[in-house]
Amino acid sequence: MKTVLPPLRAVQAFAAVARAGSVVAAARELAVSPSALSHLTRQLERRLGVPLFVRAGRGIKLTQEGEQLAASVVPALASIADALGGFVRRGSELRISALSTFAVRWLIPRLSRFQARHPDIEIFLSTSTRIVNLSQETFDCAIRLGRGDWEGVASDALYREELVPACSPQWLRASRMRRIEELSRAKLIHSRARRRDWSRWLMAQGVSGIDTDAGPIFETRDLAIQAAIAQMGIAIVDPRFIEAELAAGQLSIPFPYRLSLDTGYWLVWRAGREGGRPLAAFRRWLADESLR
Repeated sequence: MKTVLPPLRAVQAFAAVARAGSVVAAARELAVSPSALSHLTRQLERRLGVPLFVRAGRGIKLTQEGEQLAASVVPALASIADALGGFVRRGSELRISALSTFAVRWLIPRLSRFQARHPDIEIFLSTSTRIVNLSQETFDCAIRLGRGDWEGVASDALYREELVPACSPQWLRASRMRRIEELSRAKLIHSRARRRDWSRWLMAQGVSGIDTDAGPIFETRDLAIQAAIAQMGIAIVDPRFIEAELAAGQLSIPFPYRLSLDTGYWLVWRAGREGGRPLAAFRRWLADESLR
């Protein structure tokens, strides 16, 4: 008897959810609605006769059967995408994954210059807070934050992180702040994943006794920057992320000391896959932009 396989779209939906760990994130990746994606995964479960996901708090996780299926299906689909990519794209598309704040604050404001230099290369840019698996996902490259010591990838350093305080000029005048020690009476703005930035900067200045746990917290540094523009307090940010706001007078740097960190931004790609023209062009362009 001939075996009737499940629909490929249902298998692709399952693989996307398994990789992303979230229906919403997987739906965004596949450009479909979360409800449509959930319907496809349920269809696959019915066809296979086993549950593939269980709810875990606000998210989902794979069942034992789901893990077994993902271990085979996810790399297989990635291999198929790699094999077909050279024929479908003809070397003219570049798929990039980047952290959202870096994408919004540094990369996108500069991408028009890349397009002007390479008008035939189509950009697909996706943002994520997770580290994408370049051996299993269809991205050509990713921009990561760290020390550049990831296994299984090649990398180019872009620049090392720095930290400076930034606030709106109006807020600064109203606060009458002149000395770093006066930050003890200021609203310190934080981003959720960077709660230690204020303490690191103050420690480097030799300043203690300031409560760096107090103050509003925002999901991303981009939101923290917007809060500083809106006069909610003073943020601690990478100065490269606020170049436009400094030039426009929306933000100022009241204390100019820049703390250089041991982490930075890196372009990474799957080792051995650097030969494609779009990626090679992107690497050259990023090297030029990092020197500006």
